[in-house]
Amino acid sequence: MSTGSRTPRVAKVRRPDRRTQARIATVQALYQLGATNAAPDDILDEFRTHRMSEAGPAAIADKALFGEVFRGACGNRSVLNDMIQGSLSDDWTLERMDRVLVALLNAAAWELLGRAETPARVIITEYVDVARLFFDNREPAFVNGVLDRLARKIRPDEFAPETAQKA
Repeated sequence: MSTGSRTPRVAKVRRPDRRTQARIATVQALYQLGATNAAPDDILDEFRTHRMSEAGPAAIADKALFGEVFRGACGNRSVLNDMIQGSLSDDWTLERMDRVLVALLNAAAWELLGRAETPARVIITEYVDVARLFFDNREPAFVNGVLDRLARKIRPDEFAPETAQKA
């Protein structure tokens, strides 16, 4: 997989709203956490103080959603990574994947686990759109496939076949 850009390209999908901007910021913060030895609270503070307070797209981000998903993904990384690994084909490993992609899948996996009020299909669509902001190639389709498999394991009731209507 290509390394992709570290800065989102907003022109490729609809204009991100507050919740989408929070998800973009979460992916960036998780990427930064993986690339540095900084403490999660320091990264959270940096994003809230600087990136989300200055003029620009991140300023409109839903800060509560950002904090919830970032903290949830940070606190459950090994569990999330195991779940993601279990949704990959046998020839793929997390170590082989681009770090932005791993951060994105961690954020999405946590939302599937920790935000039952948001439908799984909405979470999948949102993170496929986020993937389109960072990557040009096959990564958005890859994200869609992994998250679909993961969502069917985590929330099987949302994917159960609908009962046939009575005649």
